[in-house]
Amino acid sequence: MKKNFYFNALAISMMIIVVSSCQKEPKIINEEELITTVVLSVQKFGSSTTQQFTFNDPDGVGGIPATVDSIIIEKAAQYNVSITLLNTSMPDIDTLSNEVLDEGDLHQFFYSSTTNVLSGFTYLAPNDLNGNPIGLNFSMDTWNWELNGLFKITLRHAPNNNGVGVNTGDITNANGETDIEVEFPVRIY
Repeated sequence: MKKNFYFNALAISMMIIVVSSCQKEPKIINEEELITTVVLSVQKFGSSTTQQFTFNDPDGVGGIPATVDSIIIEKAAQYNVSITLLNTSMPDIDTLSNEVLDEGDLHQFFYSSTTNVLSGFTYLAPNDLNGNPIGLNFSMDTWNWELNGLFKITLRHAPNNNGVGVNTGDITNANGETDIEVEFPVRIY
């Protein structure tokens, strides 16, 4: 009886080892990228001049503090903006905005500002394959008086495009995971 108990225990242990060794490692579908730099190229409607404003965190979250430019633009104007995402932590700089564009159905940018210093955010082309906005390009308006505030840009991975208001830029029902969220100080003159 004692012999059968040890034999059964050994057999069960062997089965557990065999079963657990046959399990495959989970497949990483979307390996998260390190976004160290966000560059905003801002052009006043009707002007040929483009200003660039940069958020830079060379080692990602923690470590070296991030630097961020203040956006200083004119009041009572409309601006077209394009976003470039970079990973500058490697010798060969990786332009991650190309990846966001290629995986457009899995990404969407959202914009907001404090004191409504900026408003009228409108998604511009390109859209994803389903016609949903990606947000690498957008337009925005400034108020008709001098203001200071903050401009927040959030990139969501796998947002719920069917959520109420998501396709018009309301992040409330977007869900998904935040790939990056940055705030730029803004001064309207």
